[in-house]
Amino acid sequence: MTRRLTGLFVAFLLACVPNVLAQDVTTQQQKIVSSNLASTKFIAGLFWSSSTGLHRRCAATIVANNVLLTSASCALDKYPNLAFGPGQWVVVTSGDSRFSQNLTASAVQPSAVKSVDIDQCANLATITLTTPLVLSDTIKPILMNTAQVPPTAMLNTYNTSNPYGSPFLALTQGNQQQCETMKPQFAQDKFICTQPVQGQFITSDYLGGDPIIGFSVQGATPVAVLVGITGQFYSTLVNAQNGGINDPTAFRFSALVGSRVSQIASTAGVDALTLTSANPLG
Repeated sequence: MTRRLTGLFVAFLLACVPNVLAQDVTTQQQKIVSSNLASTKFIAGLFWSSSTGLHRRCAATIVANNVLLTSASCALDKYPNLAFGPGQWVVVTSGDSRFSQNLTASAVQPSAVKSVDIDQCANLATITLTTPLVLSDTIKPILMNTAQVPPTAMLNTYNTSNPYGSPFLALTQGNQQQCETMKPQFAQDKFICTQPVQGQFITSDYLGGDPIIGFSVQGATPVAVLVGITGQFYSTLVNAQNGGINDPTAFRFSALVGSRVSQIASTAGVDALTLTSANPLG
């Protein structure tokens, strides 16, 4: 499915310390990116189920056996209703089917979605399942980070719209002054601002919804944690804001999940401490 910016989406947007890790630990972090994260056990696919089949919208990150996170712009149902007909959201957790753009209803056994709580100001959506997932070696939640995110923290995202080849993208936090110019008070509003990555195209990835992964320091082995969910691009080019052209210099502002843990834990019906990691990020 080709993603395009629309006037509706533009209106939606308007609605609302140096690294001290030892070198061997940094090497371990890199190994996690290429091995532990390669299994993407915590990534599911958010699909629209209608009479025409299952149509993938975005990624959904598993944070509890009954709760997943994506961006609010992914979870708005007006577009899939128009494009694919009346239907409902479902979640696919099995194998490569999570990343397929279109599936037949008989190809997988999706999980029914009970509710979707959309926070437009944070551009974050909390998905609750009707029946909890059966966790296994291939389906596991990821802990949410509640520690501060230092400017030099090692961050990666997984490009679920193109998961084959080299889908892991290293993220660099943007210059704070430039970010503030693009989106005033972004830090106070609990967003993280990142610079463009190589090959970034706003017109193909404007919905966001992918996990931003950091590494918490726990003993000698860093642990992958969920820092945020990729969000919206901000550009100084009017045509880029309307989807007319691509702006590879646009900054991206993504929701930090740590500030929303209480609400997410309440939705999951569990103690927030069981879903989080407060260990420092490397």
